[in-house]
This record gives sequence, C-alpha cells and structure tokens, in this order.
Amino acid sequence: MSEEPTVTTSATGGQELPIQPILGRADHRLDPKRRFTIPSDWVERMGKPSQVYVMPSLSRTGCLDVFSPAEFDRRMERFRAVALTGTAKAQFLSRLGEMVVCCSLDTQNRIRVKDSLLAYVGMKADAVLIGVGYHFEVWSLERRPKIDGNENALLEELAAAAGELGF
Repeated sequence: MSEEPTVTTSATGGQELPIQPILGRADHRLDPKRRFTIPSDWVERMGKPSQVYVMPSLSRTGCLDVFSPAEFDRRMERFRAVALTGTAKAQFLSRLGEMVVCCSLDTQNRIRVKDSLLAYVGMKADAVLIGVGYHFEVWSLERRPKIDGNENALLEELAAAAGELGF
C-alpha cells in the first residue's frame, strides 16, 4: 500500500503536511496579466507549495494538469534509475520535460501559465479548474461549460462508471 504523499515546507517550520485530495470546481477569469487564482483551500490541500507543475493532460482531453511538487516528484520517482540507454523511457522523459513548466504562486495564489499552454487549451478569458484527486485540471470555459442543473445524462454516465470502477 502506498503512503500518503507529504511535503515539507519552511512555512510550517519544516513539518510535513499531508497532500490531500482536491475535488470541486472553481471558475476564474484571467486577469490582465493572464493569471488565474488557485483557490486557497486547494493550495492548503496541496501542502502550501510555492510552485506548481503545469503540463498538457496526457489523457488527451484538451486541458492542463497542475501538480504540487510533492505529487509530481512522487510520479517521477520511478524514473530516477532509468538508464540513459532505455530508449522508450528516455524519449518519454525528454518529451515530458519539454512540455512541463514550473509556475510560481504569488501571495494571492495566482499563477501565470505560458501562452503556448493557454493556447493549447483554447483559453481566452475564463479558466475552469476541476479538482480530480491529487492534482487539478485547467480548462477553457468554452471546452468545459458551466453546470446548469440539467446534467441528468452526465449523472447517469457517472453512476454507471462508478459501478464499473468500484467507486
């Protein structure tokens, strides 16, 4: 069984904070500098990082994935001992390294993601953040419309998937 990820920060006097699941939705408008705000409770649940890792989602869904350093490090750990001659893994790491950006959080929990990643998700003015466990997704509002109370079909699909996945 895997341990719950933790992070050590100077803000907590060096004590380890557990990384907790992030769930929910937060809609934000990009500010004039094209930044969006990560909700404070999400930052808390991520262990109060000063930076986050942002990358195109590997699920091919047209969104960005945002990880705390502790969660990203946990995912990268299995590649630590990869031989440089292992072509498939080396190529994967090279391509991943090319796509991932590290963004600093300012004092108001805003981050500025580079324009090429915002263009990739079709971000114009409105960002939709969706908590999906130990990371969150960033969508353009055009690709992830607002919930309006008429999601019966979506709920049916979700219920069926929950049964299949044992949720």
